[in-house]
Amino acid sequence: MFLIAVRNLFQEKTRLLISVGGVAFSIVLIMVLTGLYRGWNDKMGQYIRSVPADLWVMQDGTEDMFHTPSVLPLDYESKIADLDGIASVKPFSGRRVAFHTANQQDVGLYIVAYDAERQTGLPAAIATGQNVPQASEIIVDRITAKNKNIKINDSLDIAGQKFKVVGLSEGGDVVTFSFAFAAKEDAEQILRLPNSTNFFTVQLKNNTDPNQAISNIKNNLPGVDAVTKKQFVSNNTKLIRESFLPVILVLLIIGTVVGTAVIGLTIFTSVVEKIREYGVLKAIGMSHRQLYGVVIKQAMIAGLTGFATGSLIAFGLQATVGDFVPQFVSQINALDMLWVFGLTLAMATLASYMPIRRIADVDPAEVFKA
Repeated sequence: MFLIAVRNLFQEKTRLLISVGGVAFSIVLIMVLTGLYRGWNDKMGQYIRSVPADLWVMQDGTEDMFHTPSVLPLDYESKIADLDGIASVKPFSGRRVAFHTANQQDVGLYIVAYDAERQTGLPAAIATGQNVPQASEIIVDRITAKNKNIKINDSLDIAGQKFKVVGLSEGGDVVTFSFAFAAKEDAEQILRLPNSTNFFTVQLKNNTDPNQAISNIKNNLPGVDAVTKKQFVSNNTKLIRESFLPVILVLLIIGTVVGTAVIGLTIFTSVVEKIREYGVLKAIGMSHRQLYGVVIKQAMIAGLTGFATGSLIAFGLQATVGDFVPQFVSQINALDMLWVFGLTLAMATLASYMPIRRIADVDPAEVFKA
C-alpha cells in the first residue's frame, strides 16, 4: 500500500510540488509567528531576569524602572543587610536618557552603572566586543546598535559626556529603548545621585520566606517598597505585554487558522484530483479498506514532506533575518515543533478522510467508460 501511495503521489511532479509547497508555506507562516511570539515573550525582561536578586527594593510608589522614579539613600544598604534572612544587598543605579548620534539618530537608553568592586550592572550577555566597560566607555544593545547604525569604536555624546562604544550586548532591548552599561563613575555623572541609588537588589538566605523578608523591609525602612524578582520583571514588561504581544498573538491565531485551512485544502484537492486513479484500483479488486489506506498514506507523505520543508525554511529565516531586521526576535522550541507537527498530521488525516466517501461511491464501470 505504501509503494502504491508513493507512486501515485510522485506520478505528477508539478502537482506534488504544489501540494508540498502549500503545506510548507503554511508551516512557515505558523512557525514564524509562533517564533516571534515566543521570542518577544521570552526576550522581554531578559536583562532584569539575569540580575542576581531574590527581591528588588525601591522607593514606595515606584512600579517599574522606566516610568516612576526611585531614589533611596545609600545607607539603607546596611539597614537592609541587618534584617533577618538577608544574605546580601547591593545598590543598583540606572536612568533613562535620550540623545542624538552623530548621524542625527534619536536614541533612548537606560544607562546602568557598572560597579567593578561589587560586580553589579553587567550585561546579560555580550554579542561582540568587551564585556566590561572602563572609564569613558559604554556597552549598548545589539538591536539598538543595528537600528541606529552604531558601531564599535563609535563615539556617543550622552548628557555632555563622550563615550566610546566598546561592546554590543544581548537581551537588553525593550522595544522603545534598551539597556546600556557604563562604568560607575561615568554613570553617576549622568544619574546625578550623590549618596543615593535607585534600587537595592537583595539575595536571601536559604529557607527564608520572601514574603516575610518583604514585610520586614517595609516595616523597618520608611518610604520603601519591596517585591519579588518575578513581580519586578512582570511590572517592567507590563506595557509591552499589554500593548505589543497581543498584536502578535492575534496574528498568530489568524496565521494558524489560515495555515491549517491551506494544509487541509491542499491535501484535499490533491486527493480529489486522483479520484479516477482510485476508481481503477477499485475496479481491479482493491478493497475499500486498502483504498483508504492508500489515500491516508498519500496525504501523510505530502503533509510530512511539507512539514519538513517548512520547518527548514522557518529555521533558516530565524537564523538569518535577524541580521537584517534586528527586531525579528524568533525563538522556536521543541514544544512548538511538536504541536505544529501534530496539527499537520491531524489536518492531513482529516483532509484525506473527507474524500473517502466519494471514493467509495466511485463506479469502476463509469471510470473505464470515461
